[in-house]
Amino acid sequence: MEYFKNRRVEVGMFVDVYFNIHHEGYSIRCSRTKKVLARCNSVRLKDCEFRVSEKGRQRVLASRRKAVHAYIKGTFIAADETMLDNPQMTQSVYYNPYKTELFTDVRSGKPMKRAEEVFCYGRVAYVRDNPSQPEVQPTLF
Repeated sequence: MEYFKNRRVEVGMFVDVYFNIHHEGYSIRCSRTKKVLARCNSVRLKDCEFRVSEKGRQRVLASRRKAVHAYIKGTFIAADETMLDNPQMTQSVYYNPYKTELFTDVRSGKPMKRAEEVFCYGRVAYVRDNPSQPEVQPTLF
């Protein structure tokens, strides 16, 4: 994790996390002050909310230019972990302002508003797999 301007992020802090396209990683900002605290390759949060600013989304749609308007709000647990550290996080969640209005569960296609725990790695957000939903086998055609 790379701290920004000598700021710190501590376990238990309420933070907002978003993918930073310029740094190809995640930016962690304080939920209260909205100041960026750190950047990292992966981040894990608990008690999460998926947030999308509709006004920001409309601005992106109109200008066709990327801008931060969607993020995950939650309690900071850890940063710079790998998928091997989080094998239980297998259900993908995505957000694409051109295709969806909200963060969406890849498997069911339903909007996601909350999650107990989220692991952001690469360009994907993962949540704990929900065993009550049937497994969908991907098809090539």
